[in-house]
Amino acid sequence: MKRLLAVLAIFYILGIILADLIPFDFWIMAIVAIIVFVLISILGQRRIYLFWILAFLLALFSGYLNLKNSYRLPRNHIRNLVVYKSDLIYNVSGFITSVPEFKNNRYWFTFRAQELQIDSLKYKCCGELLVKMDFNQALNYGENLMLIGKLCRPHSFNRASRNYQNFLARQGIYLIMPIQDFRQIIKLGGFSGIKLIRSCLGLCSYLEGIINQYLPALPASILSAMVLGQKRSIPWLVNNSMIKSGTVHILVVSGFNVGIVAFIINLLLKILRFPRKGRIILTAVCLFMYCLITGATNPVIRATIMGLVFLVAYFLKREPDIYNSLASAALFILVINPQQLFDIGFQLSFISVLAIVYFYPKLNALMHLESCRIQILKFIGEGCLVSFSAWLGTLAIIAINFRIIDLVTVLANILIVPLATLITLCGFTLLLSGLVYPGLAHLFSLPTAALITLLLNINASLIKIPFAYIYF
Repeated sequence: MKRLLAVLAIFYILGIILADLIPFDFWIMAIVAIIVFVLISILGQRRIYLFWILAFLLALFSGYLNLKNSYRLPRNHIRNLVVYKSDLIYNVSGFITSVPEFKNNRYWFTFRAQELQIDSLKYKCCGELLVKMDFNQALNYGENLMLIGKLCRPHSFNRASRNYQNFLARQGIYLIMPIQDFRQIIKLGGFSGIKLIRSCLGLCSYLEGIINQYLPALPASILSAMVLGQKRSIPWLVNNSMIKSGTVHILVVSGFNVGIVAFIINLLLKILRFPRKGRIILTAVCLFMYCLITGATNPVIRATIMGLVFLVAYFLKREPDIYNSLASAALFILVINPQQLFDIGFQLSFISVLAIVYFYPKLNALMHLESCRIQILKFIGEGCLVSFSAWLGTLAIIAINFRIIDLVTVLANILIVPLATLITLCGFTLLLSGLVYPGLAHLFSLPTAALITLLLNINASLIKIPFAYIYF
């Protein structure tokens, strides 16, 4: 079967969807899955078509069971130890698992609990909680702390809050601790967590300092988001205007940025005459490091996995099939966390790529662009078709979830994406020169700032076009 992985991924995803819709008992479905596995072992060797039918059913049951299992928390999970809707004060010991981020006039970070104290009683526990602070305090990934305060579950009194509650649950977060006073945070000394991640985040902070040193505040915030995934300094008005034009994806480190990183690294290694397999291995290592430096957010992880799948195919000297490659990346992510299927970012990432792969060749054949002899017109036409294909594939998801239809998206992406590519390339050059030879960094800071200013002005002009976007 040519696209076996794609078919298996479809059945696995169907299993996840069925698990969300049908409340069968976990153990009943586990027994059925075991029976199917036994039938594959006994009957599959005799009749190949029966083998594949049973294999696809097994993939479906695997998806079903994996989602159901993801809802099952250990007995010592902190959510099971907290009394809901109470005024109890808890002492929670553990370590920080994310860099504090300023959002909605508060500072937020995730915290992995290791010990919970209620009055004189202490419990060993696990699980993460979300901490929101009303003040700024220097805190770093891995820092050991004791937090003192109330623990509450995310409220679900309307549709927006329920979506937020589900969003946190998909990340394994079921509790929030508000911190109003610095005395509620006690530093225990030392660090926990993964040392490699701590080193990469330290490098990210250093690189962000280089950007802030050579660029004004607004261009620096845009470049930090595009290159390092640090969105905390982007003004709300800028983010909102990018949403209206359908180009907010350039402010998130995703497949676009990962592709540029892979291209730059591979090009440099090729110039240095590294052997083919060595280039692929080093590119894969650099992509993994880049994923950690940018905070290993879900979009970066998805893009990195997709990139690594393609690199593996090239390493094995096999022509990568885009559908099988996407299926491999999706299966890898969903096996680890099947709840990611219901994440809007996950859906948009994969559906946009699938839409381009499916619609673009058909639209290209319909428009006969290959017959165009003027290269610039051909390039613009291909850009239009790619943007239109992605817009067509994601239109329904964006409309349902965000209540907006971006009619100017195709035009905006044609104009802004090439600019964003140049800005990203200039940004990486600025960082490299700032690390190796700071004297050159000033030369690259001027065109970078100019391009970012041009991008913002183009975006602002586009959303002023009548019916550029429609809220409903």
